[in-house]
Amino acid sequence: ARYSLKLDAALCDAVRSTAQAHDSTAFMLLLATFQTLLHRYTGQCDIRIGVPSANRGRQETHGLIGFFINTLVLRAELHGRLPFTQLLAQTRQATLDAQGHQDVPFEQVLEAFPQAREHGLFQVMFNHQQRDLSALRRLPGLLADELDWHSREAKFDLQLHSEEDHQGRLKLSFDYADELFEAATIERLAEHFVSLLRQVCEDSEKALGDLQ
Repeated sequence: ARYSLKLDAALCDAVRSTAQAHDSTAFMLLLATFQTLLHRYTGQCDIRIGVPSANRGRQETHGLIGFFINTLVLRAELHGRLPFTQLLAQTRQATLDAQGHQDVPFEQVLEAFPQAREHGLFQVMFNHQQRDLSALRRLPGLLADELDWHSREAKFDLQLHSEEDHQGRLKLSFDYADELFEAATIERLAEHFVSLLRQVCEDSEKALGDLQ
């Protein structure tokens, strides 16, 4: 199932400005906040999240139609006294390092860790997209519209999707396995995520354990 919400304009602006102030992107800030949420919910200090990568690092692939996406696994090591700014810096570096190796097939990574075949390298995924469909509507002789489609099959226990439009506005969607989670649980989790996001934008120096 899926639960979606839109962030208000003030929070969207705060996300962008806070990320820029720390030489990061909205993707990195949202991911670090998601890592914090999972840490606070589970008590785990080693968090791994799967992230899809466009995998179009070569110039000759930029104009091709096709599916090039690869999966990266981003790891965070965190604890209650860690300031959020340090987690954000760690997430930024992990993202840059992973993108530097994004053409290594995910299947090859799995082969390096035989135990992952049974348990997987991650159970939670985060996907951030910048979307501007206005160019489609300007193609001569073509009428285009967007089809809202959602699979009824959960590929992972939990997925957070964030979409950023051309105005910088953010929409969040939580996809989840409804055999594991009730709808009210995910709605509450989404509210907690937004609360954390507001707090780290107001005071990014706070320790993770001090965030409400």
